[in-house]
Amino acid sequence: MDATLLRFGVVSDIHARLADDGKSLVPDLGVETFEKALKTFRDWGADAVVVSGDFTDSGLVRELESVAKVWFRVFPGDRAPGGRKVERIFVLGNHDAYGLVNGHRVFADDATLQREAIESDPQGVWRRCFGEDYEPFFVKSVKGFDFFCAHWKPGAWCNGYAETGCAGCEEMFRAKMGACDPSRPFFYVQHPHPAGTVYGCCAWGADDGEATRLLSRFPNAIAFSGHSHEPLTNERSIWRGAFTSIATGSLQYVSANAVGNRAEEATAGYENGVCNWYESGVTREERIARMTRYDAPKAMPVEVNAFDVRSGLFVTVFADRVEVARREFVSGLDLGEPWRITITGRDAPTACPPYGRFLETSPPPQFPAGAALAAATIDAPTRGIDWHDIHIAPETRPALRLDFPAATLGGHVSEYEISAEGPTGARFATRICAIGGLYPPEHPRFAALEHAVIPLDRFPARARNVAVTPLDSFGNRGRPLVTGMSPSPGD
Repeated sequence: MDATLLRFGVVSDIHARLADDGKSLVPDLGVETFEKALKTFRDWGADAVVVSGDFTDSGLVRELESVAKVWFRVFPGDRAPGGRKVERIFVLGNHDAYGLVNGHRVFADDATLQREAIESDPQGVWRRCFGEDYEPFFVKSVKGFDFFCAHWKPGAWCNGYAETGCAGCEEMFRAKMGACDPSRPFFYVQHPHPAGTVYGCCAWGADDGEATRLLSRFPNAIAFSGHSHEPLTNERSIWRGAFTSIATGSLQYVSANAVGNRAEEATAGYENGVCNWYESGVTREERIARMTRYDAPKAMPVEVNAFDVRSGLFVTVFADRVEVARREFVSGLDLGEPWRITITGRDAPTACPPYGRFLETSPPPQFPAGAALAAATIDAPTRGIDWHDIHIAPETRPALRLDFPAATLGGHVSEYEISAEGPTGARFATRICAIGGLYPPEHPRFAALEHAVIPLDRFPARARNVAVTPLDSFGNRGRPLVTGMSPSPGD
């Protein structure tokens, strides 16, 4: 049996949220899942725990203190029962570093907020909470393996794209990384995803490319990042290129809004998600125009309100490979097969696909035998908009409701395409996030019925058939279910 050289757990986006009274945490936005994850890592024998940002929701000291108290309750003195040292590999995210704005929800008085915001005194706050110095960029070594870490800079705004919160990592780490033993992996931790890696070009929350430039010289480098809140069931959560990039999932607000969005009109987003808000060069006015055009007419609620998935990683280092297991902490179930990363020589060419699976041998998702698609015309309220100073009231419209079984066979389902054609060749297509596909295969909700609700006036005139097609994380398509539909308005 192979000897284990290192074990560490990885989580992200705890988002502990202080209630408006400033005294307690909001129910369901606390630290309970984080504590459960820490206990699981402890009992598994972890040598370290990585948190890749967003400990807090509002960037407030009291929120961070609640996280620290849980850590020291599980690991008093940074030690597990029996005295084993467990290292903290913690970096700040954008929510932690922007409390002077976000904290106004709790502390309206500016003088009070100055005292209560982490960004006012990150050095002092970090020492009080964790008993160690705060350094914007730092390196920790655990059992001979290096972790290079970059905090999100206090006061740096979150763009949603080309994030600059960790700018400076290239200058700080290039020489130190070059001195590492090329036969062993090292690890890099920051909050935003290295640009152009996990989830591809449509990733929300990617950096400005600096980390990718930095790490591309080191084939055995493995980066961990959070920020996007995208699900770990998406196989594009791991990227294998010049180095390895891995998304960490999230302990709160797990979503699938930005990653899929591969409908024919890409900016429209999922029917049970939102349009693509964060793209380079999009102004606030353009964002409002997109919400008005794409989100207001939708008749499905946002999928983030429909499920409870909180996930993280278990990383085991061997002499010749690194194995990464994905775990959902509410159910305690694994989210799929572990990823295996082969350790290569310094000059070895990349001999793996761009993501964690060989696409040519991964079967697409399929509906079970005997599956049928049911369609019914209903009256459905549209979503409308209630966002800052933009208010569009919902309205009731005739809509097509589609009910169908989950695609539980073949590859893991990520989304469903709903399409129809009119007699003149006009084609309509949109997509929904597969709610069941966000859960572990053994979870009851994995095989639960799925549904879509689409206003009828969006379908081509005189369309008679509608199809639902399952797709995996890469867009590979299974066989569709087809059924007749009611006539469009005006037929």
